[in-house]
Amino acid sequence: MEELFDLCDERGRLLGISKVRSLVHRDGDWHRSFHCWVVDRLPDGDVAILLQQRSADKDTCPGLWDVSVGGHYSAGEGLHGGLREIREELGLSVELDQLVQAGWRHGVAYHENGLIDREVQDIFFLHHPIELPKLNPDPIEVQGLAVVSGTSLLSLDSGKTERVNTAGARVTLAGALEIGMQSLRSADLVPRESRYFERAVRFGQALVSSRRVGVRRRWW
Repeated sequence: MEELFDLCDERGRLLGISKVRSLVHRDGDWHRSFHCWVVDRLPDGDVAILLQQRSADKDTCPGLWDVSVGGHYSAGEGLHGGLREIREELGLSVELDQLVQAGWRHGVAYHENGLIDREVQDIFFLHHPIELPKLNPDPIEVQGLAVVSGTSLLSLDSGKTERVNTAGARVTLAGALEIGMQSLRSADLVPRESRYFERAVRFGQALVSSRRVGVRRRWW
């Protein structure tokens, strides 16, 4: 059975209407989604950020690099649907009180295959050790992982650097991790508006340095 989404307005307020995924993306209805940036502190004080490479079989942005965890809430799900997404995409089991909510953003994309994505995205951060061998990503969702410094991600996102080689892993079709180097190109980042990658880096840097963040949740 196809997954059902709850529809919402531009501010994320639920409309009391549910609709199957394919029709939501066909019609461009507003719906809610969950983003979680997994971050840790590097020895030099910069932030380490876990990126996922979307599966080549995804119907939107296949093979591109994106936020650590990104997925939809099923109809009737609250924030525990976000915890489900973290388990499914990375194999991590965490609790809500481990997450720091940074705010919300609009994500609007018109894809080459005709799909229209209009999301109100809940933005969370998880300050957690990034230990690649301990992760268990779903190969249906994720085909690669990379751990990149905030400084490197800023350079990639701005186009100042065309390519970064960094620690990562390939996810086999059987779900096994092949640890090794990953080569990230600026052209292979999921296109994001409103300086999303930059804002995520800045928030992550503040979080891992223990500066006061997350108290005032806001629209990005």
